[in-house]
Amino acid sequence: MSAQIFETDATHPHLTRLIAELDAYQYPLYPPESFQGINITELDDGEITCFMARVDDDWAGCACLYITRQGLAEMKRVYVNPLFRGQGIASLLIAAMEKKLKALGHRELFLETGVFQEKAITLYEKLGYSRTQAFGDYQQAPDPLSVYMMKAVA
Repeated sequence: MSAQIFETDATHPHLTRLIAELDAYQYPLYPPESFQGINITELDDGEITCFMARVDDDWAGCACLYITRQGLAEMKRVYVNPLFRGQGIASLLIAAMEKKLKALGHRELFLETGVFQEKAITLYEKLGYSRTQAFGDYQQAPDPLSVYMMKAVA
C-alpha cells in the first residue's frame, strides 16, 4: 500500500472532512484558548497550498502550506487518519510541502503544534525541525501549550 500525494485547494470536500477529523481529535486535548485549529478557507492574508494523501480509494491524510504576505511559510493542518498511520504518509506530505516551498524560493518552514502531540513532535524532530521561539502572529500571545518549530529547507 503506497500513498499518492496530490496538490489541491482549500475547498476540496475530502480535505474538509480530514480537517474535521483532526479537529475532533484535538478538541479534547486542549482548552479552547489553546486550540489553534484555524479554518484554512479563511486565511486571506497570504497564499495557501494544500496536499492530500490517497491510498487506493481512501483519502488518508492532509497538510497545508501557508505563506503570509510577509513571506513567512508555515505548515498547517497536518493530519493522517489513524487507519493509515505508521506508513510514512505524514513524511510524504511534509516532503511535498518542502519541495513546493523550495520551488517558490523560500528557505524556512515553521510550524506550531501542541505539547500533547508527542508523536507529531518526534516526527518533526526526525525530519529535521528544531524548536524555536513563537513566530508570526503567535508572537502576540505565545501559548504555553504550544511547541514552535522551524527547519531550513533550502
